Amino acid sequence: MSKELNDHLLRLLHEAADILHRYAAELNREWKRIGEALGKRNARVQEVFSTLCAFVQARLLPYGGEHPANGHLERIAAFHPEMIIFSLNLMENTVHQVLKAHASAAAALHPAVRYLFFKWNEWLLYEVNEQSFKIGGDSSWKKESLWKDAVILFNEWILRAQTFEESAAHICFGFSYFLPFSRCALFQFVNQESTAIGLHGHGVDNGQIQRLRVELDSIPMLKESVGKLKAEVHEFRHFRSIYVPRASEQFPRLYVDLFGLASLVIVPVYVPTEGRMIGGVVLDRGSGRFFEVDRRLFPALMKFGQSAGELLLKWIKAPKKEWEGMAESLSPREIEILKLLADGASTLEAACQLYLSEFTVRDYISSALRKLNAKNRTEAVAKALRLGLIG
Repeated sequence: MSKELNDHLLRLLHEAADILHRYAAELNREWKRIGEALGKRNARVQEVFSTLCAFVQARLLPYGGEHPANGHLERIAAFHPEMIIFSLNLMENTVHQVLKAHASAAAALHPAVRYLFFKWNEWLLYEVNEQSFKIGGDSSWKKESLWKDAVILFNEWILRAQTFEESAAHICFGFSYFLPFSRCALFQFVNQESTAIGLHGHGVDNGQIQRLRVELDSIPMLKESVGKLKAEVHEFRHFRSIYVPRASEQFPRLYVDLFGLASLVIVPVYVPTEGRMIGGVVLDRGSGRFFEVDRRLFPALMKFGQSAGELLLKWIKAPKKEWEGMAESLSPREIEILKLLADGASTLEAACQLYLSEFTVRDYISSALRKLNAKNRTEAVAKALRLGLIG
């Protein structure tokens, strides 16, 4: 690396460290509050989070000379890498939220914060590997860190997408191709995370996925996991993957039978800089296939989910003004019909409910497709949901 570029990147790290120092009191209060909330559910998670908070607070920058905080490394070496990434993500989210509340130019400061925590992830995981190797512990993470290669390949792949639809397709393909899964379904959350709509599927009938509209209330395990820390930790939740060994015990029979669900993994699609989850990915290894998950996959799953979130949010936000212009011309009747279609009604069923002829309903649907620039009724419903026109 050139000295000029090296110096510039070091300046970015110092800028982010200055931010942490400037808001240290508020960050410490928030991190303490989050640690207490985590402790109510899992003492081990609280221990990891609190240890990493103390370590980062003592050091601020992930490099440079000997420091008393280095004595923590042996303790950190006993932590699972997934928990290290999880804790650092919680800390990073806190910094982004504090910046939003206090800095008028917060958007310009987010990249430096993201870079700092990226380096903390990289440096700590490397040091943990080295420390674990030195003390004779489990050195498998040193030998088997290929998940980082998978993340790089996934990021390069999804950035090729030129549209929202391509992004959804690339994300699904990437999850299946760069990780040991054969089927992938991508969903977007709407209605304050109470509903999931299907965006795309790989290795499974894409049309079936796009017709899905799943109310989280119908899947208590998922509803509980999505909102687990919502009341206590507010924005700081939603990015740990969920392994479901037997889908038939957790999911409605409708979905189990339709897709032959056996075992599966649910990966949150999360946007760190926004502190919000915008969707989820469901992964499995084929119809009727049960499997166990190596937890060494979880760091990659977490990073895949975050990369997917950043990409999708760009497309969700970018066309919104254009869609809003189209949406303004939608008539109340067109919106009413789109609501019925979203609930799974056929053209004939919509006509019966609204006391209209089937021909008239088809006209309204065609008009709504044209105004929303949608290729078919599934895309029209998806756009209307993203706009908040129907709920």
